Amino acid sequence: ISGQLSPGETLSVRGIAKTFDVSTMPARDAIRRLAAAGAIEFNDTRRIKVARIDRTHLEQIRFARLQLEPEISRHAVRRLSKMPKRKKQLLETLDQYDQLLDQAINAGDIDGYARHNSAFHFEIYRAAESTVLMRLVEDLWLQLGPTMRTVLGRLGTSNLVEDRHKEAMAALRDNDEDALAEAIHMDIREGLDSLRETVV
Repeated sequence: ISGQLSPGETLSVRGIAKTFDVSTMPARDAIRRLAAAGAIEFNDTRRIKVARIDRTHLEQIRFARLQLEPEISRHAVRRLSKMPKRKKQLLETLDQYDQLLDQAINAGDIDGYARHNSAFHFEIYRAAESTVLMRLVEDLWLQLGPTMRTVLGRLGTSNLVEDRHKEAMAALRDNDEDALAEAIHMDIREGLDSLRETVV
């Protein structure tokens, strides 16, 4: 999701098992899950590779994210409006991630940016407790993460468009689901539009 693997990178069950210090069984399960999500692919020799994304695939992911993520955000607002303590905790966490994002941008830290950006979004989405929507959103991020990280590495943090995270937090504070959905929509649209010219 945060792009620690590069598009086209070769994976193996044994390599994954060794990296995470587990047996081959959970490594195989992870491969199956990633394949089902479209995040990895098998070539003619049955080698496992991180999926590459072309312009057509990016457009489809963009469309799906713009439909799903504002909607799951609405669900989060509805739940959290009845849970003030949980909402307060979430806002504190989001503020921490937003500060870490700003630090990563200023330091030119692409890996930090990718990690904290995905963490920010998923904190909101998990608050919705919508397992079906969450699974779909995760699959989209799994497909896009490696390409997003690679493109950001080429562009650098100085070329990042300003995110809508502060607007999202303000909307959440106000229990304004329309404003949160709009902030998430614009954040995704502006972020992915900046990638369009670099993905062929």
